[in-house]
Amino acid sequence: MPVTKNSTSQKPEPSRQNTGVDQIMKMPDNRAKLDSIIRFVSKNRKDTTVEQLFREGLRIAVEQKLMIYNARILDAYGVFKRDLSDYSTALKFHTQALEIAREQKIDSIQMFALNNIGVVFRRLDQNNEALNYHIQALKIAEKIKHDFSVSVSLNSIGNIHTALGNYNDAIEYFKKALPIAEKAQNFLGIAMNLGNIGECYYLQNQLDSAKKYYTLSLDYNKKLSNEKDRMKGIAICYGSLGNIYKEVGDLGKARVLFRESLDINKQLGDKMFICQSYNFLGDTYLRGNSLNPALNMFNEALNIAKEIGSKTEIRSAFAGLMKVYEGKGDYHKALNFSNQVKRYTDSIYMESSNLHMKQVEAIYQSESEQSKIKLLETTRRNDRLMMIGSLILFALLLIAGLLYYLRNRLIERNRRLQRELEIRTQIASDLHDDMGSSLSSIHIFSELLRKQNNKSEELLNKIEENAKETLDALDDIIWLVKPSNDKFSNLSMHIGQYAVPLFEGKNINAEIDFPDWISETPLPMESRRNIFLIIKESINNLIKYSNCTEALVKAEYVDDDILFTVKDNGKGFNPEMLTNRNGLKNLKARAGQINAVLNIQSAPGEGTLITLLVKAKNLVGG
Repeated sequence: MPVTKNSTSQKPEPSRQNTGVDQIMKMPDNRAKLDSIIRFVSKNRKDTTVEQLFREGLRIAVEQKLMIYNARILDAYGVFKRDLSDYSTALKFHTQALEIAREQKIDSIQMFALNNIGVVFRRLDQNNEALNYHIQALKIAEKIKHDFSVSVSLNSIGNIHTALGNYNDAIEYFKKALPIAEKAQNFLGIAMNLGNIGECYYLQNQLDSAKKYYTLSLDYNKKLSNEKDRMKGIAICYGSLGNIYKEVGDLGKARVLFRESLDINKQLGDKMFICQSYNFLGDTYLRGNSLNPALNMFNEALNIAKEIGSKTEIRSAFAGLMKVYEGKGDYHKALNFSNQVKRYTDSIYMESSNLHMKQVEAIYQSESEQSKIKLLETTRRNDRLMMIGSLILFALLLIAGLLYYLRNRLIERNRRLQRELEIRTQIASDLHDDMGSSLSSIHIFSELLRKQNNKSEELLNKIEENAKETLDALDDIIWLVKPSNDKFSNLSMHIGQYAVPLFEGKNINAEIDFPDWISETPLPMESRRNIFLIIKESINNLIKYSNCTEALVKAEYVDDDILFTVKDNGKGFNPEMLTNRNGLKNLKARAGQINAVLNIQSAPGEGTLITLLVKAKNLVGG
């Protein structure tokens, strides 16, 4: 009976929604229909069936030359596309809305469009671009005294500063937003800003201040009239406060808060936060050496994480289980979970790489759309300036061209700096994951050695292998971040230092050919990192699997590009049968990061040829 009851209670909602769409589509083509479309899509923007209303509204607005409606519907359509993660289309619609609003001098629509463009750029991790648009929106909101949008802009700017690590600046903007929300009795806005301030203090390890603001946020969340908002806010605050008590060592209080957060999230049916709560609880039990409760919590988290496909939470659960079994002395299971942690770390890296490529495509398309808008603005400006005279026009165009050139240089420099920051962050994460996993494996093997004397030689070899891998990884990181290594000669030297001992150890007759005449070619850090890791992985696979007697590692110019080659005369393989191997996927992902072309040619009994063509534009440092 409960199943039947639930299924019937869910049917009317889509039916009412479809009926609403049908009713609006049958209305006469007039302003009342456009108002109905805007109201309906704003309330039901998560429903993909409303897309036909957007198209219908744009058709009417264009045919009847109702420019303000056109801009409002385009901006709403952009929000709809943003919720579907179609960021390039969202930016196109928002910028079109912005252009119309500027032509019509409608400040409110400009303000909404600017804020929405800022939100899209934040989703694309382009924080500097996002900041620029939110500040423009803030200026208009203050000019027209639109308190709600002032609050939204201030909160958005604060979130950007948080993402950039400028926590004091973030706190300043969040605190500016508080009086506006208080004036409007907007308890949700107050609660969110207080929580954001608490997070900034938590990230700076100022736990007393963080606790103060999380508690204030909790008080305001309890006052919210909307039940779902109230419960979600309370659950988030309990989780935040639980982390503080966990950090100061009050594990009992932390568990109480995490369990209260878990109970609320279960009522809300939010499986992501349910899974996170179980992982938090597991960590508190693990810190208190209560291994069996910790095991139960991590297993609960793992089951739900697998159900919803959250690889980050799966990795957290596996990491917790590894530590639990290590504490229990079951080092075989601990080692198995350690390998799972490594596997999901690689998988998350692959997803991050693919996301990066999609973001680059979206940003490229958005910049193309914005360039069209700037071109239209320049054309109108030139028409007005023609009346002043050719001399003044020439001077203005010259200045505009110079400013445009300088602006583009500054934007490009900022992008390179931001990308370098991302690379350094990734390097730090890689170092943490690789060394943490390897050192855990060494510890596990050591315990096994202590208990299993009959396998001492095998375990000592594994300990030695893991220790060498850790030292090699650390050596690679130090070499990579050293500024003096940004030339091709240093890359070729580092590759030689890695490869020669391996070839000699396997009695492989190898030739390493990096010509002197390209030794001064500059290599930015990202290109240098990915080129080295691709060649290193290729050599490593050659040593492990090829059974070859001869090998070639070579670099040469092809036009203005550089072609790297790794070749052997070994047993070869069928690449088509190994397309899902993580090693080959990682090679292709790293090549994609620097827009290089990777090609793998092999067949059973015919050896293997791997080539990497690095484009000239990626050989220029920033």
